[in-house]
Amino acid sequence: MRHVKIARYSYQGAIAFGIVDDDELVVLTSDPMFAGFDTTGDRVALGDVKLLAPVIPRSKIVAMQSSDAFVLRPNTAVVGPGDAIVLPAAAERVEVDGQLAIIIGKIAKNVTAADAVSRVFGYTVATVATAADLADRDATRAGAFDTFLPLGPIIETDFDDAATPLRGLINDEEFQAAEIGDDDSTPTEDTVAALVAFASSVFTLLPGDVILAGQMDTAAAVVDGDTVTMSIAGIGTLVNSVVRPA
Repeated sequence: MRHVKIARYSYQGAIAFGIVDDDELVVLTSDPMFAGFDTTGDRVALGDVKLLAPVIPRSKIVAMQSSDAFVLRPNTAVVGPGDAIVLPAAAERVEVDGQLAIIIGKIAKNVTAADAVSRVFGYTVATVATAADLADRDATRAGAFDTFLPLGPIIETDFDDAATPLRGLINDEEFQAAEIGDDDSTPTEDTVAALVAFASSVFTLLPGDVILAGQMDTAAAVVDGDTVTMSIAGIGTLVNSVVRPA
């Protein structure tokens, strides 16, 4: 696969895909996951578009809890850069955690770890929100609320995981700092392969499915008015506000 950064964006009332080229987007004819990388010949300024969640899973989001345990999240939890994380009335404490999101690009069923990475389309940043006070008795509901999974800002098709910094801020205070690939708790290409292989042993993975690579035990609580910033070097920075409706 080509080594590119791909944006999904809104421009002049239409949703499109483009390849990031410095401060411009090279406009693609369609979703490159399904239609390849043919371009229209047009370019738009990156500053003139609204970036959207780079993928909306058509089938499922697999949120890993450990190497062999997971919960499923609905695609209605996904929002994009700049969108708000809405705190639900049913939860008193909501926590956020930055994670690497693995985007499946080809059908995968019972694939081996050696073949698993070839089924990956790319990677993006995930801010994973969880209703912490519900998690012990209902882990699925705790992560299923609308807006609880911001993704973005772009898809990187060939992510280098070698000691890559992952940082999380709530407002201006850092709460999460890790080096992806630097220790056993963060995903490397080997662990990405293992996660894809494991998930494919349970169910068929379809193009657009997302696997969240797992919590790093650094989640922090958010409240109304906060701003959450997650960044992974080589992929980008994802910023979302937090609101609790009156």
